[in-house]
Amino acid sequence: MSNQLNFSQQMDEVLKTLGASRPRLLLHACCAPCSSATLERLADHFDVTILYYNPNIAPPEEYHRREAELERFVRDAGYAARGITVVELPYDP
Repeated sequence: MSNQLNFSQQMDEVLKTLGASRPRLLLHACCAPCSSATLERLADHFDVTILYYNPNIAPPEEYHRREAELERFVRDAGYAARGITVVELPYDP
């Protein structure tokens, strides 16, 4: 018998404890693809603010391109209309 944890099942158990409440959640994201599945799972249960930051991305143009793509994804996927916002920290490699 495996001792591995089923994180999806554990998340389902946590979400059940929320009831009708919608806690605030600050979600770190380094790009749109990394946050897409997470937003899909959590947007119905939390008031999400996405914090975009990754000082390991270079050059600055790539950093800002990824931030713009994250903003586009949030808008086009309908998350912005649900109140989800993106906060970008300044580029500081």
